[in-house]
Amino acid sequence: MHPYHNTKIALLGVGFLLEYLFPCVRHLVGEENLYDCVIGTTAQEDAIPGKEARMGIRVWYKRNDEMLRTLRPDIILFAPQPYLAPEVARTVLKPYYDELRAQSAPLPDLYAAPPSPVGQFYRDLLGQDIHVVNLLPNMLTEISGMDVATQGVTEITFPEGDVWPQDHEARLREFFSPFGACVNTPPHLVMAYLGGQCTLHTVSEYVYTIRTACNKRGYNLTDAQVASALRAAFQRYTHYHYEPTRPCSEEDVPQALRPAIDQVIRSLYDGVTDACLALGMDRQLIDDLFLNYVDLHLHTLQVETREQVVKTAFQHATKGGVTEMALRVFYQRMEYPLARAFAALEGQIDEKAIATLREAAADCTRIVTDHGYRLGDPLPPVLGVEHHAVLYGLLVRAFKAHLGDAADQAVHEATVTYGRQRGRRMALRAQKLGLPLDMVSYMALKEWKPSSPTDFDSVSLRQTPYAVSQERLCPWNQAWKTFDMGKEANFYCRDIDKAVLEGFSPALRLTMPSCLTTGDAQCEFHFLDAQMDAAALERLAALKAQLGESVILPFPYHVAHLLAAFTGTALAKYGEKGQAAIDEAIEGFKAQYGQSAWEMVATELKKDFNSID
Repeated sequence: MHPYHNTKIALLGVGFLLEYLFPCVRHLVGEENLYDCVIGTTAQEDAIPGKEARMGIRVWYKRNDEMLRTLRPDIILFAPQPYLAPEVARTVLKPYYDELRAQSAPLPDLYAAPPSPVGQFYRDLLGQDIHVVNLLPNMLTEISGMDVATQGVTEITFPEGDVWPQDHEARLREFFSPFGACVNTPPHLVMAYLGGQCTLHTVSEYVYTIRTACNKRGYNLTDAQVASALRAAFQRYTHYHYEPTRPCSEEDVPQALRPAIDQVIRSLYDGVTDACLALGMDRQLIDDLFLNYVDLHLHTLQVETREQVVKTAFQHATKGGVTEMALRVFYQRMEYPLARAFAALEGQIDEKAIATLREAAADCTRIVTDHGYRLGDPLPPVLGVEHHAVLYGLLVRAFKAHLGDAADQAVHEATVTYGRQRGRRMALRAQKLGLPLDMVSYMALKEWKPSSPTDFDSVSLRQTPYAVSQERLCPWNQAWKTFDMGKEANFYCRDIDKAVLEGFSPALRLTMPSCLTTGDAQCEFHFLDAQMDAAALERLAALKAQLGESVILPFPYHVAHLLAAFTGTALAKYGEKGQAAIDEAIEGFKAQYGQSAWEMVATELKKDFNSID
């Protein structure tokens, strides 16, 4: 018999992660002992029959206290949502450990899956005599039928001063052995590890961005070919190799692209390394943690579609968590220079562009690291473009789910209503200020402003006989990419600018021959009634200086206005189905951004969006 068979394990919070880790439970306890030795709890009562059938254990609805006292576990696997972990620890774990201590009973080891709170929090709360480990398990065990579990690593972190008995640590490592080796990261470096890992996870977006940019130049590449070439270049650069594996080759892309492929995979890994070294890691720990990770993800992209990879990433990720933050930074800081580099590629990428990408990877690592520290104690929300864009995507998805064939027309009507109302408000301000309803006034009276000068990359192609401009970078588009809402975004960009202009003055005209959300390299705007000669540009500059930020409305207002416009359309024409769609979108927004963000929007819903008073 295996020395750890009959180990009693309590699963506190049986969700995706603990089901994923269940092969480790089965390995340690023994298949024949599962029912007697393992009990789990969940807050999803309707999911219990399925969980019990899949796992072969008892799963109880929220009966955490009863489960612990019934089982008397040797190990507690603790995996609530990070923001719930402190409260569950206080209300469930502390009374139980206090009770065991009063009985002079053995204390179970605590395996805590959320990286935050850190292990020392649990020791300070539960007692310095407990043994606790924070863990980030290997989440990639199979690639298209090939078992690669032992290639990955599980990151483990012991609190400072927590010296585990040798047999307890051996049991921990045996527990995770089906998923590869354990790598011990000191507690002060665990968030740096998380930052580096999540930044390297964006290699999937590198593949997609490179392939898209190259194919616009006629290369006709697949994601698999780009991933294979990146993987081969990475292996050559780092001398990393692991079996079993599938072959990869830089020859899977044309010779003209290979120097740039080599440059960008180096810049990504080197940027993460720069940040992790600055945060206190040594090079050996960096390579132990990350070499396998890059290779595994590029291997995956050789054989699985991007849609599969994105779906898996969102399934594994916590809403508002570190993976999402890395994607956010990628689309804000990294995707645009990467796409531009390959769009204009002539041999190697210039050194300045590579330095930009390397520094962006380092910044992403630092930003995600900082975000990880805040997960257990989130800051008050600041609503911006992302919240507006994501709510729009959620509304489109909900309309499609509940309104069937009528959804596209309903979305169109709601978007146009929203845009025209925005334009009419701008016209009311113009009239109040005694301004003509012309293009100069329209351009000066916009109700929002970029949060950063780098949010856009605007190019003026000409000013006369009418103004033509391009936007090559847009924060709405980048937000939709972050959350895989490209299909939903098309509805917004098809209608919004024309509707706002029409609401401001029906006499003004706009055409858009290209749009970012349909895959074009830019949004191109032809303002047919805007002859922006020197006098007009001078008047525009003076008017903007005069108005300052007096016409800018906060984003909670804009988010609420968007919801109000969709709600009006949904209820006026679609009754209960429309209400169900609105309710679903609101719940999705709450799930993504939390109750406090929703309350900021709900407060603004009381306003009259057709008025400037």
